[in-house]
This record gives sequence, structure tokens and C-alpha cells, in this order.
Amino acid sequence: MKKYTLLLLSILFISTAFAQVVLTYRNNAPLPGDTLTTEAIEAFVPGGSGPGQVWDFSALQPTGEKNISTISSSAKSAKLPDGLYDFNTVLNDKGYDYFYKIDENRSEIVGLVNKDLSIAMSDPITKMSYPVFYGKSYTDEFSGSGINKYKSGVAISGEYTMEADAYGTIILHDRIIKDVLRIKITENKLQLNPCNIYEIKTTAYAWYAPSNRYPLVGLTTREVKNNGQEPEITTLAFMNPDMCKTGILLTGSGSYEADANEVALIVYPNPFESKLYYNYFLRKQLPVTIDLVDMNGKTVLNLADAQLQDEGFHTGELDAVKKDLKMGVYYFRFTLGDRVYVSKVVKM
Repeated sequence: MKKYTLLLLSILFISTAFAQVVLTYRNNAPLPGDTLTTEAIEAFVPGGSGPGQVWDFSALQPTGEKNISTISSSAKSAKLPDGLYDFNTVLNDKGYDYFYKIDENRSEIVGLVNKDLSIAMSDPITKMSYPVFYGKSYTDEFSGSGINKYKSGVAISGEYTMEADAYGTIILHDRIIKDVLRIKITENKLQLNPCNIYEIKTTAYAWYAPSNRYPLVGLTTREVKNNGQEPEITTLAFMNPDMCKTGILLTGSGSYEADANEVALIVYPNPFESKLYYNYFLRKQLPVTIDLVDMNGKTVLNLADAQLQDEGFHTGELDAVKKDLKMGVYYFRFTLGDRVYVSKVVKM
């Protein structure tokens, strides 16, 4: 039995602040023929939820361990799970074959196989219900059965919850990526074997950029209880280097938004309605002045006045409601050291 809860944002908010951060079947469903190479990274704190988040992942470094996943349209397993016939995509990852049924509305897991287990889902797991945007959530109950390597019966059941719980900006060691959507997944599963019962709780996070099909970064924590004993906890984290090639470079040449030696800045969303966020990265300590200027060149607001700020990532926000800012076109003027950067913004 499926239970769906959809928290809808206003049409205006979606079309302005969040228009680019939507996951769709066309742009984000697993695509047969793709090969994904991810690199393991050290576990990290996932951070808070909500809009305007800044995830500073600049210290995350690969551990040297790589994982290769493949996506195909046909089974590579020697034997399909009994009762499994209706699938169109197979993901091979870490020794598992996950059998998916994917259409324009959802991606569902309908079965899985590894060396020790073969399961067909009588009630599939809805991994993704399209489209996905900030604030959307749903809960899906699932169940399935099969056999283990000893040919004994196995049954699984549980509850899977997906929530698009945050969006904002990621800073990596060499670039800043904005308009990133974070997906949080919680799965509580019960696996009944002939001689034991496993209680498995999984909490996973995945960060998506609008131009990429697969996640930039992922974090998964898994707790496994065997017959009610103390849980075994494992945490895995990864980075997809192929998905991390967009964004504002912190090295190399750039536009007014990026400087090879000193700064990189982002102002978003644009246009904006109530709040405007600004993030900037300083390569060295600099005095910072931030002004909002109207089209006549008059300073409307002064948000920072020659403040000496340290090297690193800085963030702030402009609350247009509190400042009684009128609709119109403005210019954000950042004076960072002896350089001036200007960003045009529209208040709706």
C-alpha cells in the first residue's frame, strides 16, 4: 500500500527561487548505457535542512577507493528472482543487481539479486517519484520475498521515505556550485530469515545540481540489528568527480563573479521575492564593503562597510520585507580589497 504526502510550494516561489532545481524523469532517471565512477570520501556531517544552505565540503578528499556502477536495459545475473518479469533497467552496484521499472512518473525497484540473496518485490520500492523539487516528500510501504543462498525462504518489508529537504550552495576544494538540491532518504526494513530477524535502518543524503543526472555527493548511514542485538553501524560517503565539473571555478579565469587569485561570489535567487542570499569566497584576508545600489547609482542599503574579513567562505542575506525594498532592478556592489564586482538583481 502506497502513501504519498506532497508538500507543494507556491507557483511563484518555484518559478523564481527554485526554477532550476527540479529532478525529472527526462533529466535524472538512471539511463541504460551509463557507467558511474564514484570516489569514496571521509564521512561528514550532512548539515541542516531548509533553503539557503551552504555546504562547505572544501576539505573533503578522496580516500583512493573507487566504485564503478553500470546501468543496462537487460539482466546480467545468471538467474532472475522467481516471479520477476516486468523491469526495464538494471543497476549493478557493489555486487548487487537492482531491477528497476522506470517510467515518466517514477523509478521503482522491483527486485534484487546478489550472491547470497534473490528477492522479487510484491510491492515495489518507489525510489523516486517525478518531478522532485524542494519541499516534496512521500512515504512508500514495500514488501517482497525470495530465497537465500541456502534455498531457504526470505521475506522483507518496510517503509521508505523520500524528502527534498534542503537546497543551497556547495563549496568544493576548487569550485562553488549553486542551486543544489538535497534529497534525504530514510528506510526502515525488516528482513525475516529462517534463523534470524534483521532490523535495518538506512539514512541517506544525496546532493544534486540542476545540470547533472546523478548526485554530486552522497552520504549513507546504515544500522543493522540481528535478533535485537546492539546495532552494527556503517557510514559510507562518496563524491562523483564527473558530476562536479560545473560551477564557478576558484582557479583559472572567470567573469565578474570569479577571480583567479582572490574571490568568487554568488547572488541568488535572481529574480527574488522576499530574501536574497549572497555567498563569497576569499582567497586571502580582505576589507569588504557590500552595497545595494539602484539604477540611478544611489546607495539604497549598506550591508558591510570596509569590514576586514578572513580567508574562506562567507554568506549573508538581504531580507527585502524587513528593509521595505520596492520592486525593481538593483545592483549588488561588492568592494573586496581594491576590486569592485557588480551583480544585477531583480526584486519582484
